[in-house]
Amino acid sequence: MTTTALRTKVHEYIDEADNKVLEVIFKLLEVYRENNSSMLSQKDQEEMIKRSVHYQTGVESGLSLAEAKKKLGNI
Repeated sequence: MTTTALRTKVHEYIDEADNKVLEVIFKLLEVYRENNSSMLSQKDQEEMIKRSVHYQTGVESGLSLAEAKKKLGNI
C-alpha cells in the first residue's frame, strides 16, 4: 500500500474512532515522535498489520477487558 493510500485509510479510521482509540493513537504517535523511530521491529510491524487486517475482516475477533478477565479467571 502506498503512503498516500495509508494516510487516506488512517484518516478514515480516525474520523470514525471513539475517544479511547484516539487517545491510544495519539500516545503511540507521541512516543514515536519523541524517539524518532519505530517502537516495533519490522517483523512486529508486519505481524501487527496482519492481525489488524484479520480483525477488520472478521477472521479474528477480540474480547473486551471484562471478557478477557472473566475468561482468564476460569483457567
